[in-house]
Amino acid sequence: MKNCWVALKKPLIYLAPMSGVTNKAYRQIVKRFYADLVFPEFVSVDALHFDSVKTLEILNFDKCEHPIIAQLFGVKPEYFYEATKKIARLGFDGVDINFGCPAPKVAKNGGGATLLSDLGLCREIIQATLAGAEGKIPVSVKTRKSYQKTSVRDFCKKISDLPLAAICVHGRSFEKPYLGKADLECIREAKTLVPFLVMASGHAHTPEAAKETLDFTKCDGLALARGTFGRPWIGRQIKEYLTSGKYSEPDDGEKIKIMLEHAKLAGSSQFIEMRKVLAWYVKGLPNAAKYRNQLVRVNSLAQVEKIVQSILLNLPPACDCQK
Repeated sequence: MKNCWVALKKPLIYLAPMSGVTNKAYRQIVKRFYADLVFPEFVSVDALHFDSVKTLEILNFDKCEHPIIAQLFGVKPEYFYEATKKIARLGFDGVDINFGCPAPKVAKNGGGATLLSDLGLCREIIQATLAGAEGKIPVSVKTRKSYQKTSVRDFCKKISDLPLAAICVHGRSFEKPYLGKADLECIREAKTLVPFLVMASGHAHTPEAAKETLDFTKCDGLALARGTFGRPWIGRQIKEYLTSGKYSEPDDGEKIKIMLEHAKLAGSSQFIEMRKVLAWYVKGLPNAAKYRNQLVRVNSLAQVEKIVQSILLNLPPACDCQK
């Protein structure tokens, strides 16, 4: 087995799974600008058990996306065992277990971060997944700072002896999933509690924040999520900043051309889902509200191209933006 987590140069900068966001087009545009790893949207082990066509479509990927890891959520260890075998057969480079999602649709069924209320079950799920992987693909986990009275410290102590490849820790609690500054201290502590790789999530929305996270936590990599919204180039900027202490910012015209590239990758079948994604690109532009209103109604690439032409014609002259 080639363990992509271990084989790649550190720190890892990768695209985390996001429901309704990290489809094939999104993964490929982010990968184009830099991502060591990519994830599709996380999927239910229950759906895989019943061979859901929609779920299998979510897991469809192209060769150019390797290394790519699938993330699973659910509550039944036997379904994780079964799903992991399917993930390996589909050609994924790893499988990740979701112990961190705060989304109501996941939490209401006892999955995601709410699993932290039963650390014994968490361990059973990991063991079942490891058994399903049969050493063919690495197994990793994603979690949060805390759920109710259970902390990431408790979680790490419970699983530290298991042969996992990595753990990703989001520095916010289940109860406040996106509010306030991420707690980096819990990530730094996790690094001292487990022998496998530790990834940080929640404080990498700018190159400066990414470096602050790496310097403080001493972690092995960063999971990029909401920071990529309308900015698929952020991975490249982080790498530039870590290497040279500076990074380049695309001018407005370049950003809009990248938006068009993204739309072309999506194809006609994904245009409804793409509307919100395209709207993220125009944030901060002159007349942004007008363009957002147009982009959330597009039904074809031709319509996007027409809006792009209008934006480019009305942009002020570009400036050299290097930080």
